[in-house]
Amino acid sequence: MVAGGVVPGLIVGLREGLEGALIIGIILAYLTKIGQRSLHRYVFIGTGAALAGSIGIAGLLALLHVKFTGTGEALFEGVAAILAVLVLTSMVLWMMKAAKDIRRHVEERINLLVDRRQVMGLASLAFIAVFREGVETVLFMAGLTATIGTDVVAGAAAGLAVAAFLGYGLFAASWKINLGRFFQGTGLFLIVIAAGLFSIGLHELQEAGVLPWLAAEVYNIHASFPDDDQANPLGYLLRGLIGYNDNPTQLEVAGYVAYWILAAFLYWSIRTGKIEFVSRPLRRLWAAVKRTPEPLSADPPAL
Repeated sequence: MVAGGVVPGLIVGLREGLEGALIIGIILAYLTKIGQRSLHRYVFIGTGAALAGSIGIAGLLALLHVKFTGTGEALFEGVAAILAVLVLTSMVLWMMKAAKDIRRHVEERINLLVDRRQVMGLASLAFIAVFREGVETVLFMAGLTATIGTDVVAGAAAGLAVAAFLGYGLFAASWKINLGRFFQGTGLFLIVIAAGLFSIGLHELQEAGVLPWLAAEVYNIHASFPDDDQANPLGYLLRGLIGYNDNPTQLEVAGYVAYWILAAFLYWSIRTGKIEFVSRPLRRLWAAVKRTPEPLSADPPAL
């Protein structure tokens, strides 16, 4: 049997793990540079807490999945996949925009914390950097594990291990990389995976009866090129990489195409500096959600 989830899991684990490792490496290197090596322990405390928290969330999701069967299982898989797509896509686009300034932003934050003697703030900074990447990886695995097997967990674990090694080497040996190009390249791989994951999520939600529309098959090539691991290992591998389905519904195909259109538009917005087209309506929506309506008076209006 081909481990169809190893490759996408490896890509996600490597990308997200290296992202966190780079930030932790920047923090440790800069603390050493300004003569604050004694504060390293707070960075390690935050990193350890983030790893423990990520493992805890993974365990909780695994426990919930075991308890779900039938429609509940399909619903869980669909929601987890869609949520993973939202988180992964937003973080990929954000890193593409912020990668070139990430070192400066982190160093400015460290200076502020050290000047104010907020040592636990360093632990919080490390915790947020690592926990964010851990949650993204966990959500990705939750969205794919039941669909393509637990091999995705092995792939993600291998990617995280390689990322930790590379992250240490990049700063211990003072290697230089172009972070902008790195995150653009790996980000493209993640967008490809996320597009397939989105169609898988729609498929599971249709199986659960949540999205009953456009359920007719667009095509059915199960007989010639199935996505089964025993009958066609290549099809199974493609399912893990790009969400291949040998008999997709109209909704799955429409969702896949729509995701790529949206991702391309967001990327164009970031590259051209016109991201306000997207962020401004979202900020207004968030402000409207937070706005609490005034309570109605119990007294009748005066005549």
